[in-house]
Amino acid sequence: MGVQMIGIDHSLAEIEVREKFSFTKSQAAVLMKKWMAYQGIYGIVLLSTCNRMEIYVNSESGIYDYCKLVCEEKGVDEAEYRPFFRLRDGKEAVRHLFETTAGLRSLIVGEDQILTQVREALSRAREEYAADRVLEVMFRQAVTTAKEIKSKVLLSKPNLSSAGEAIACLKKKNMTLSGKKCLVIGNGVIGRLTAQTLLEEGADVTVTVRQYHRGIVDIPAGAARIDYGKRYEALPDCDYVFSATSSPNLTVTKAALEKCGLRRRQIFVDLAVPRDMEPEIRGISSITLYDLDDFGRQDISPEMKNGLDGASLLIDRGMEEFFCWYECRDLIPTVQRIANLTARDLCGRLEKPFRQVEREQCRELLLAVENSGSKVTAGLLFALRDGLDTDTFRECLEILERKFT
Repeated sequence: MGVQMIGIDHSLAEIEVREKFSFTKSQAAVLMKKWMAYQGIYGIVLLSTCNRMEIYVNSESGIYDYCKLVCEEKGVDEAEYRPFFRLRDGKEAVRHLFETTAGLRSLIVGEDQILTQVREALSRAREEYAADRVLEVMFRQAVTTAKEIKSKVLLSKPNLSSAGEAIACLKKKNMTLSGKKCLVIGNGVIGRLTAQTLLEEGADVTVTVRQYHRGIVDIPAGAARIDYGKRYEALPDCDYVFSATSSPNLTVTKAALEKCGLRRRQIFVDLAVPRDMEPEIRGISSITLYDLDDFGRQDISPEMKNGLDGASLLIDRGMEEFFCWYECRDLIPTVQRIANLTARDLCGRLEKPFRQVEREQCRELLLAVENSGSKVTAGLLFALRDGLDTDTFRECLEILERKFT
């Protein structure tokens, strides 16, 4: 099997390292297009989130050193950063994708955003014509399995997001949000989740909106809005400042803050990777700065342990379906060919009884029978595949194909 995954995530790398290997959508598109031009690479999907960067490749095994290629792409020293990377092959890479998509590899176990992020990664790979058939089916099966896990298995509390976990951790530190003035920089998915969660805590919330947006900008009901360019004007009156954008540029810098005339103790929370807030603002005595790594992985309760066991069983079943398809993928054209041949044979046998029917109706009936017969036969053959080992299934197809040719 030629599937491999090269990645870097929160389990080995702190945020200072992860942000160096974060990819914007345009950067991911450039890498996929470049690598697809390399001989022996058949497909690529790049997943880049706050806590991980992973590249799934279907290629001739061992043909490239992907860690070296990624470091070259980012212009960093390979020897310095290689210890932070993990390379997974074959079934290990497939299982990792399934567990990641279900949120089992996240800092917040069972979090909801990763499923959407995996789906979007596959969509971007399609747009760049980088997702070959193997990766397409593998990712689709991982998403299907993750949805089943979320509908059948209780993994954690309902509010599964980095924003929700960050706010929960602040409350554990005896910080009060009710009635406090909060500024949320960013109006993307995480920004809106942050604003909504703060509103539910009773906070006075303002969200930044960029001027170039036209039409109606969606922000949670009850939140005020200001132009992004005026964020520093609002900062001195805020108790909490959250930033959650996908911009590669800083949204808050130490130099700009020092010009604001800050008058109170404030909590700044950076929910982005690459980071939105300049780390040096920790040097301002009135500010306490948190980033994603400050919130850590939550404890695993006995109830969650049971949920993880159930999720693992569903992942085993989802992987089995994928590998069943993978091992027999070269037989799919044969299955379809036999299905078409049996459908035509069925139509030939029905031709005599149909002679009493008007010609136009007969043509329509035969077409409907042929389509239905093909689908029924294909379904039966795939059911046969699921119950037999690969070699026996191949023998069955050879016998059937000889019958109709």
